[in-house]
Amino acid sequence: MEQSLPLTGRDREMRGFRALLDRVTPDRPAVLLVGGPPDSGRARLLREFAAVGRDLGVGVGARPDRVVLVRGRPGPVDPHAPGELVAQAGVLVVTTGEAGIAAEAHRIRLGPLAPGEVRGLITTMIPGVRPGPRLLDLSRVATGRPGAVVRLIAALRAEGLLRIEDGVATPMPFRLPERTRARLAGRLAGLSPAGRHLVQAAIALPSPFPPARLGSLLGSTVAGLLPAIEEAFDAGLLVASGGALRFSHDLVRPVVEASMPCAVVAALRGERPRPATRRPPRREVARDADWSLLSERELQIAELVGLALTNRQIAERVGRSPHTVNYHLRQIFRKLDLTSRVELVSLLRRREASAR
Repeated sequence: MEQSLPLTGRDREMRGFRALLDRVTPDRPAVLLVGGPPDSGRARLLREFAAVGRDLGVGVGARPDRVVLVRGRPGPVDPHAPGELVAQAGVLVVTTGEAGIAAEAHRIRLGPLAPGEVRGLITTMIPGVRPGPRLLDLSRVATGRPGAVVRLIAALRAEGLLRIEDGVATPMPFRLPERTRARLAGRLAGLSPAGRHLVQAAIALPSPFPPARLGSLLGSTVAGLLPAIEEAFDAGLLVASGGALRFSHDLVRPVVEASMPCAVVAALRGERPRPATRRPPRREVARDADWSLLSERELQIAELVGLALTNRQIAERVGRSPHTVNYHLRQIFRKLDLTSRVELVSLLRRREASAR
């Protein structure tokens, strides 16, 4: 799917590649090392470079991690032995791994797409439809990586979680697709023990949180945490937020929590079980709720309550005042016959479980 979409947000890299290809000569080969985190589009960019080379009439040899371009020698070339071609023509090796030749090295690292570029990519995937605010918010979990954006939209559509009304695409309900959750869980499991423990410990802190606070929690200096923080960034689990850190999306927290025993999660949150004799009797809550009674705004606020956000945090997310959020919450409780946020969260968990 990704390779059939137009290349998005990589104009600067394409210009740099063309300029470098123009400069190589038999006595001046070059290597272009392409770096970036998973799903940033490294393999896609290599394919684009190979296509441009063929259009320009240069020799091209390609394999998944390397493209060899030879000026003055049109036609296919062997991508496995670029060293044999250096003495004969101008050679440019573009690679995500080993170059195979000794040459002047140039590097590019693929960063995240800008918000407008993410919006354009989603619009390209769903022709004639524009992404609504909630879909753009959910897409933050992809951290601007084109491959992750494509996978997210494909998963939402495959799992029936994307509603399109009046030309606007909205995730309904507001949750991560199972495929995305599994991918994030796999990324977490693939971290080193230090990286995994850092991300897990971060659930104890409200976002955004200063690195020093995380260091204090883990008994380490910020400098000592740098390798683990880099890992968490590359995995798309944590991102920078000014001078602080935060989860790439609030919905990543439940994925991280699911990787730990409940007792550990409770301890990290600073929760303490109350003695049974002091616990007030639980009110029986209906197992089913008529969610159609809620307006779209009320449903959005209910789902944000399920992410353990405060009224102030919810107000910032939806662009309303805390007073307005509190009013909507009272309406939600009245319509669903609830008395507390705990009961609302319980209903949300049941709805999510039944949707899987």
